[in-house]
Amino acid sequence: MSYVPISVREAMEKLNVPNGGWYLPQVQRQYVWGARYESETYICLLLDSLLQGYPVGGLVLWETSKPIAHRKFIDDYAPGQFAKQVDSGRWGAHKYLVYDGQQRLQTLFSVLYHTFNGRVLHFDLLFDRQTAESDETGFLFRDKGAPEDARYLRMTAVASMSCTPREKSALESRIVKQLALDEENELLVKSNIVALWDTFVATNVKSLAFFPVKTDNEEEVNEVFRRLNTGGIALTQVELVLSDVKAKYPDYEEKLWEVSEALRKRSNGVKFLSADVLQFFHLLIKGTTRIDQKRVNIADIDEFQSALDKDKDALIEVFEGYLWGLFKINDASLVPRWLAVLPIACYLTWLKRAGKKWKIKQLTDGNIGNIHRYFILSQFCDWNTQTMVNSFSRLAKEAAEKGDAFPLEEIRGFAVQKNRSDVLHYDQFLFLPKLATKILMPGRTYIFHEDKTEVDHIFPQNPAGADEDYKRLVDVLWNLQPMPTGVNNYKRARLPQEFFLSVDGSKYWQDYDFIPDPQSPIWSDVRHFIRYRHRLMRKALLKRYGLKLSRPRKNA
Repeated sequence: MSYVPISVREAMEKLNVPNGGWYLPQVQRQYVWGARYESETYICLLLDSLLQGYPVGGLVLWETSKPIAHRKFIDDYAPGQFAKQVDSGRWGAHKYLVYDGQQRLQTLFSVLYHTFNGRVLHFDLLFDRQTAESDETGFLFRDKGAPEDARYLRMTAVASMSCTPREKSALESRIVKQLALDEENELLVKSNIVALWDTFVATNVKSLAFFPVKTDNEEEVNEVFRRLNTGGIALTQVELVLSDVKAKYPDYEEKLWEVSEALRKRSNGVKFLSADVLQFFHLLIKGTTRIDQKRVNIADIDEFQSALDKDKDALIEVFEGYLWGLFKINDASLVPRWLAVLPIACYLTWLKRAGKKWKIKQLTDGNIGNIHRYFILSQFCDWNTQTMVNSFSRLAKEAAEKGDAFPLEEIRGFAVQKNRSDVLHYDQFLFLPKLATKILMPGRTYIFHEDKTEVDHIFPQNPAGADEDYKRLVDVLWNLQPMPTGVNNYKRARLPQEFFLSVDGSKYWQDYDFIPDPQSPIWSDVRHFIRYRHRLMRKALLKRYGLKLSRPRKNA
């Protein structure tokens, strides 16, 4: 047996085919690939790897006619959309069951022929790899109903074309005519179309490979799978760079661990791994978060050692003085976009290197306000790509060296250029309730139990006689308060006014934020309370950080 090369088109045409098609064994886990922004980034990188001819890993397929439960691949993928089991009457048909490769095949199937999270994959035909940043690919997702733009080519349209020279020529002519390009850009567009065509339409380029295991013995399949995955895992770029540094400074890794542990202790629990610390040092030294061993030279090795000695304090200050000191953030799960935190650390580092005041408590209120607004917008608006973080860090360095405030406006402008919002949208804020509560109630500390934040629904979720409309109404940010489980269990299913007016519950009133006096008639109607607290919390957001929530829902 050996690997069999196959084109993307040929592989896609085998999925869910009744006789001899490729399916998923029921024992496989259901397909899951992160949150929307995260998964879209991974998908674009996967498609770009195929486009550039990079290896994306082999597939392992079990060829069998043995009656075994199996599932179809999903057409339009969305969170919670699970692959459906094939009718038991077809279990004995000739088939190939995918034991390794589900993620790649399902992703390609959805984005090339269907939709992914209600969005459609496109390629920017004016994308120029020669001038693009290292983490840019030319692939992007647009909403399903977005207006057509000749510049952005739907991958579903490309993948479904018949593989004929005439089809390809017609596609090129139509797009060039619609875009009215000059000669240089016309060549760029045509070269991009050729690359897309060769990779995703034509069948002569074999971008994938599968290893067929033909047997009726399931144990044999499992043994092949085990052996293919125990030959050693390739070293990551972080590990390769670290090995170069350790060749000269043998205790370097242990010192990274010490910094990581210091960050955890000083922040009362945030885990920032040694690999993350190394990535921050790499950003300072090379100006990018993308670690590549080939770009690290001999002189850089000493700089890594120097950064460990001199710059760890500024990184610790971000965790101790800012995240914990001003927001009581004590767990990594409260901050979803950690890469976006690094420009703040860069700013403090370059202030320190320039001999200026760099401690959080030493900064002016206006400067702290800039950092606050950057932190909030970067998290909720997803300013987290490598390109953005690299550019933000460069802007922060330039400002720090001149003794200027954190360059919020320049950063906002760059974010807009990269198709990110620079204002805080209502739905974005509600989408991250754990972080939103910390922003609105920075003095309160979350307590974690079994890795879950302990939070109280002020109006309980399940009081006697509650209907579904009530439950949906109270399960919202405006009704949440960080609160230990012990109080939650004690207060469970009790209406808040009764609880706060009781002898046993009155002592907890001071532990809640944005609530009316216990005697207030506002407590008599949950809708009045939600609206009341909603207004107070939005006012606090504006007063404390100078940020408004745009496009509020009418019934909020």
